[in-house]
Amino acid sequence: MRERLKRLLATLTPGGGVGEQTVKSGIWASLANGLGRSLQFLKLGALTWLLTQAEFGLVGFALLTLAALRRISKLGIEEALIEHRDDDVDAYLDTAWTLRTLRGVGIGAVAFLAAPFIADFFGNPRAEPLIQAMAVLPLLKGLENPGVIYFRKNLAFHREFVYRVGKAATIAVVTVAVAFVYRSAWAFVIGDIVGALVALAISYAIHDYRPRPSFDREQFDELFGYGKWITASGLLVYLINEGDDAFVGWLLGASALGVYQFSYRFSNAPATEITHVVSSVAFPAYSKLQDDVERLRSAFYQALTLTTVLSFPTAVGIVVVAPTFVATFLPPAWEEAAQVMQILALWGLLRSLGATTGPLFQAVGRPDYATKIQFGKLLLIAVLIYPATQAYGIAGTAAVIVLNSALFSEPVASYVAVRTVDGSFRRFFRVVGFPALASVVMGLGVYAVRESLALYEGLVASAALVVVGVALYVAAVGLLELVFDYEAPAVLRSVVATAGQ
Repeated sequence: MRERLKRLLATLTPGGGVGEQTVKSGIWASLANGLGRSLQFLKLGALTWLLTQAEFGLVGFALLTLAALRRISKLGIEEALIEHRDDDVDAYLDTAWTLRTLRGVGIGAVAFLAAPFIADFFGNPRAEPLIQAMAVLPLLKGLENPGVIYFRKNLAFHREFVYRVGKAATIAVVTVAVAFVYRSAWAFVIGDIVGALVALAISYAIHDYRPRPSFDREQFDELFGYGKWITASGLLVYLINEGDDAFVGWLLGASALGVYQFSYRFSNAPATEITHVVSSVAFPAYSKLQDDVERLRSAFYQALTLTTVLSFPTAVGIVVVAPTFVATFLPPAWEEAAQVMQILALWGLLRSLGATTGPLFQAVGRPDYATKIQFGKLLLIAVLIYPATQAYGIAGTAAVIVLNSALFSEPVASYVAVRTVDGSFRRFFRVVGFPALASVVMGLGVYAVRESLALYEGLVASAALVVVGVALYVAAVGLLELVFDYEAPAVLRSVVATAGQ
């Protein structure tokens, strides 16, 4: 058994050309994300029975505060180092570590001092000590070993696996244990702090680089010249991705925010994990191909094919299964989450397209494309979110986010991406259209089975709907390959073959 495990690990160790490295790194990233997300699922599922919706919302206030400060102060240094043409970036690491540490201190200090005002803004004084306690998290993150950047830059995601899974496992175990004893939002805080300490220790255990305080003005100017667009884009992404959370918390209160954030995490998790794998692996892969337009174009369409064939059915499946899932696994007080999950699942589908375009813009040295698109998206959300939320509650908030992506940001980003790689729009619509069609067929079939057999609640009902959905989707994709020569199955077989080399 031990020898078989060694052979398997040797087989999956990234090596060879960019294609083989990308595939095998994608497998490791998928394993890390899958395990991490599964642990988060179990954690959140357990916490719905241990904590109230208001407790979830209290933590949401703290997380929104830290996310805002991180986005505002994001320097884009890691992205600049990954995009850098030199394989060896050791000369930049001390400056990068110093800047990250100072940034962490600054974020933590601002969060601690601003906590009373933020709690007052949300009308909930209990949020103040939670925000102050979590202010230590940015510092712990900033102190992590900068050498781990090589794992992404060199497509060596097998080295990063222990770091990510170890952190996720620690957070899940500690959070649930503390919640079981104290039944308080402090479980989230303690779990995240212990997880950050474990991640800090692991980062130095898995890479032998040892940073020291240093600052080089020339290096800073070079990195920030690239990263300034990442900074601007990060702020816009926060206002788009977390701004709706902050708005819900301000207008509707902690309980509504708790339901909204929970619904988002569950409905977007599968599609988000798929897109996270694609974007995290695609960026360094694209960067290695940035001077070869033909290979870059091929890599873009392959990433788009893999993303859509996996994320589209996942999102549609969540739309159909969400009511049965909520009725089976969540307490009755969380019933409202089903409708919000259905709406936000469609956002997960649309975001999967961004997982292929955003890294492409960064890799070719044009991160400003994403920033400008995000700005337009933000303007539309700002106009629509208040009346929609006033009229329909958190379901209206979710609908604004989905419609904005469907009608503006993702079509524009996809158009620019195809032009960037000198691609064919006909091929783009073919790659996107086939999985969309197969997913609709699957969704209608699962809905028909659910209604005809009254599979509205229960573990067996949930499992049966998932099995039916997988079978219908595989059949639909197979038929499309047979009739229209749909390339996704061939791409998937190629990925499997490459992974086995």
